[in-house]
Amino acid sequence: MNLAKAALKLFSANVINAAISFLGIALFARALGASQIGSYFLFVALLGILTVPADFGLRGAVEKRISEGNTPDIVFTTALLLKTVPISLVVVVLIVARGYIAAYLGAGLVGLLIVALFLQEVSRMMISVLKGELRVGETAVLESAQKVCWLLVGGGLVLVGYQVRALVYGLIAGMIVLLVWGWYRSETTFDRPTKTYARNLLSYSKYNSISSIGSLFYSWMDVLVIGIFLTQVHVGAYEVAWRISVAVVLLSEATATAIFPQVSKWNAQNAAAKIERIIPDATTASLALVIPAFFGALLFSRDILRIVFGSEFEIAWLVLIILLLEKVFQAIHMVMGRSLQAIDRPDLAARATMVSIVANLGLNVSFVWAFGLTGAAVATLIAATLSSYLHVRYLERFLTIRVDQSEIGWCIVSALGMVAVLSVVTFYIPIETIPQLGGVITSGAIFYGLFLLLSPSIRSKLTRNMKAAFR
Repeated sequence: MNLAKAALKLFSANVINAAISFLGIALFARALGASQIGSYFLFVALLGILTVPADFGLRGAVEKRISEGNTPDIVFTTALLLKTVPISLVVVVLIVARGYIAAYLGAGLVGLLIVALFLQEVSRMMISVLKGELRVGETAVLESAQKVCWLLVGGGLVLVGYQVRALVYGLIAGMIVLLVWGWYRSETTFDRPTKTYARNLLSYSKYNSISSIGSLFYSWMDVLVIGIFLTQVHVGAYEVAWRISVAVVLLSEATATAIFPQVSKWNAQNAAAKIERIIPDATTASLALVIPAFFGALLFSRDILRIVFGSEFEIAWLVLIILLLEKVFQAIHMVMGRSLQAIDRPDLAARATMVSIVANLGLNVSFVWAFGLTGAAVATLIAATLSSYLHVRYLERFLTIRVDQSEIGWCIVSALGMVAVLSVVTFYIPIETIPQLGGVITSGAIFYGLFLLLSPSIRSKLTRNMKAAFR
């Protein structure tokens, strides 16, 4: 497996997906307003939280077991059979509680929530199968196709007056595309399920489900709590800031996703030295875009929210800065957490996740009640820091982790140099339009890249990885 090529494909797809999402959210926010798009964000948040009981960690277990070289057809079929139980239970709960859910979402979306949950679980299973087949790079096109479908279908329906339902229909259409295309691309078919494989999958999934809770809590718990204590306008503003912050961990996500099946295979071969060599490079790559984004937000958080999304979203300017600082720690967690799961220790990853979940939930409830939107961001920052620390400590029990502090330090120095240059530029050129904002941000990225390439070590690794990616 060519890790550089797989990571480049995933990163490219992530950039495209982020651009599509950013464009879609910006357009839909202006067309529907903060309240309507806040209702959509609550729908997606609830859908994300329901993924935990509906999946029970089985998607991650499928990727892990197939990547180890097990019989993929039996693994896949057994996993699908196992998933029918938790999905059915969740659907029953949704039907029983449909009145409360409809009141919380602000629209009659319970039926669509059930449909979306089923399609999400089946379509994401196909992505896990492809990753387990060590074809991580091929999932990139599928992810992009899903986003394009959401934008086109959702945008078309918004134009004819469907409001928040338009975005939900677009989301469901994207899931259908992902399912059909993923099934077509996969080499895995059906086979007779066995009790042995069921036990094997469940032994991994019960811990992996807890790790999944952690990632979903970071993505959606603060939004759900804001929906309880504040208004849908606050939900919309906060989630827009969150979506912007998520864009900066695209490279981190691509790196962690690309190394998981390869580290899993090396672990099965007892090749610990290879794993120890790849983690430092993966960590540096994971932080390369997050660090300058945080420093850039110190200058432009207000401008981004006001100019791109509208003045009512500007209330989240401090939230955006805090969330971008949180992404520094999340970037570390992505690499360390996936590595810990890949060496077949999901139990320790689950333990670290449970601690951070309790902290995240408790802090979110108390901080949102006391400090509003900013409190939610601070709670997420603290929980992310704790999670990263625990994952690193647990991974160090099995591997020698030597992060290249000089390279990470140079990323910080380069980011500070970028901020110094942009401060001078914005002193003479006021930012009032989207083209001006885009031009300044692009200039900042160029200056950061130039400063970064002054490091011989980073320049050498970048050249080597680019050659491998295009080989």
